Amino acid sequence: DSKMAAVSAKAGAKLLFFFTFFSTVKAIDSPTDEEIFHFQQQRELEPDMFSAPSTHRHHHMGDMPRFRLDTAVLKVNTSLDFPVQIWAVSAECYKCNMSFITDVDPTTPTEPLLMQTSFSTHISIIKDNHDGTNVSICSYDKVFGERGVYQMHININGPDGPVSENKYDCPVFADQDPVDSYIPILVAFCIYVGIILIFLASRQLYFTIGRSKYAWFIGYFPFRETDRLVNSDLGAPSASSTSPEDSRQPIQNHTKDKPSPGSMRRLRSLDTFRGFSLAVMVFVNYGGGGYWFFKHSRWNGLTVADLVFPWFVFIMGTSIALSFRRLLKRGTSRLSLLWKVIERTVILFLLGLFIINTKKGHNSWITLRIPGVLQRLALTYLIVAVLEVVGASAEDRNWSWKPQGYLSLYLLQTSRMAPVRDIVNYWGEWLIMILLVTLQLVLTFWLQVPHCPTGYLGPGGLSDMEHYNCTGGAAGYIDRTIFTDDHMYGHPTTLIVYKTEVPFDPEGLLGTLTSALICFLGLQAGKILLTYTQNSARVGRWIGWALATGAIGALLCDGRQNEGWIPVNKNLWSLSFVLVLSCFAFLLLSLCYVVIDVKQWWTGAPFYQVGMNSILVYIGHELCADKLPFQWAATQTHASQLASDLVGTTLWVLIAVWLHYKKVYLKI
Repeated sequence: DSKMAAVSAKAGAKLLFFFTFFSTVKAIDSPTDEEIFHFQQQRELEPDMFSAPSTHRHHHMGDMPRFRLDTAVLKVNTSLDFPVQIWAVSAECYKCNMSFITDVDPTTPTEPLLMQTSFSTHISIIKDNHDGTNVSICSYDKVFGERGVYQMHININGPDGPVSENKYDCPVFADQDPVDSYIPILVAFCIYVGIILIFLASRQLYFTIGRSKYAWFIGYFPFRETDRLVNSDLGAPSASSTSPEDSRQPIQNHTKDKPSPGSMRRLRSLDTFRGFSLAVMVFVNYGGGGYWFFKHSRWNGLTVADLVFPWFVFIMGTSIALSFRRLLKRGTSRLSLLWKVIERTVILFLLGLFIINTKKGHNSWITLRIPGVLQRLALTYLIVAVLEVVGASAEDRNWSWKPQGYLSLYLLQTSRMAPVRDIVNYWGEWLIMILLVTLQLVLTFWLQVPHCPTGYLGPGGLSDMEHYNCTGGAAGYIDRTIFTDDHMYGHPTTLIVYKTEVPFDPEGLLGTLTSALICFLGLQAGKILLTYTQNSARVGRWIGWALATGAIGALLCDGRQNEGWIPVNKNLWSLSFVLVLSCFAFLLLSLCYVVIDVKQWWTGAPFYQVGMNSILVYIGHELCADKLPFQWAATQTHASQLASDLVGTTLWVLIAVWLHYKKVYLKI
């Protein structure tokens, strides 16, 4: 009892420290009520797919509207003697009906229109017959270039007669050529490549001339990285987290199928994987330069922003496998380990709830958002970690390998089952995980949602006028029932394009079950590290898992964005999404492992250091968003936005490198 009380006091003190530290950071330069109101107004003015300038600002007829990111200007002229209407819909809005844009009256000049440029736009010119019917006189798809100025001329193209599309011509041509919005990416790439080359040259110079008095300016940099073996957050592996046969990595001049007899060392590939995912996450959270592919998908599909959080969850599972093996071999009881799991879960959940979710003045109990990224991490960690604590085999607790139970003993002694002992030795954990995924599928496809079709997976809104408020189907309904509308994310990705009206939280409860699956598959990657000693066996099994999960995911979504039984959807964390992202994660882990730990072509820097301090970097970048020097008020150009977002991300990478050099780590 005294030991448990001491552990509880320690956990309470740690939680108090986290809240005191991050609340102090958060209080620095806190926004005033006026600034909060201004920020909320700016958020509400996020650009539509296409709009007439008069809906946002007053200006004289014919004046050029101000460009925003990913927009072009369309001027409309007509030689017709009757009014028409322009209707349009973006290709990004799946199954959406066209929306009214503006009237074109030959007696009144038409204001220039602001058109989106990220996706193709379907445009129709409609003539109203004033008898309840209308007819399309022009209809086509057009891809506008960013910051281009276009002219549309609506002309008659044939003899008098019935109105038809063949009779009229509506050509669009450029008055002002668009800019190449991808040049800033190329420039940024060249700058970073140049920095890397300068760094490598300086490093080579350092090792060539040594720490002489003439090389003090080179010796300051931490080229000789410390190998201090510390536990990273969320169960990151340490050098002793694996047994001798699975910790020892081959060094140069060793064959790929023989484990190295060298000294034990930390697997840098895991921290590099985690750090790379987190660095990209920081970049996309800061805005990703305003590019659409660095933002989350509106509903179905994948972008770069959709990849990183699932990868972080995946590598968390790998870390659980290695760190729990180490603790159990040290003699840590399951009860103590379970208490540690609960402690970490509570701390992560409360950090997300009261530190991250109360940014920018959102500190009202009435509208406090309950789900969130750290909350999702906490619940996912709880599920998988408890499974691992309860289902740990005798192999995890002792140096000698002994199968758990008679079923495992029979299966593992069968020659056909021996090659998959990393699976069958943990058949109980697999069974529970399959049941959890089955529960998610049953609730998704069979739960009766009021006023919505059973098994609905769509975004609602403009894509389905009959079921306008059915966004997310069962997943959205469960969250709105448990949390209520006021305690959910109020600006989902469907808001701008699909014009949805109900809140939807991408970190909701139902998606936690499938996020537990990708974490469990990461746990399986760790089991492979622990079970097999040859590098070829490890990498071969990871690639095998990548092929299996990728094939099943492709089958579920039919290899298309919006089709198949279960489309790839990050908002829902659909089963196909989790499996496809697991495929990518297994491949990326294989690449990192070979390049960093086997061939030692790369140390993993600087992402390795970011992975060692991932919780600090994540919470820090969230609290310092919109604050100098991490972000500044950039102009509405990709070059300016990209510079701001890259500088902010780079600063956090440098902070992580400096903290690693000073041997400072934040653990939970």
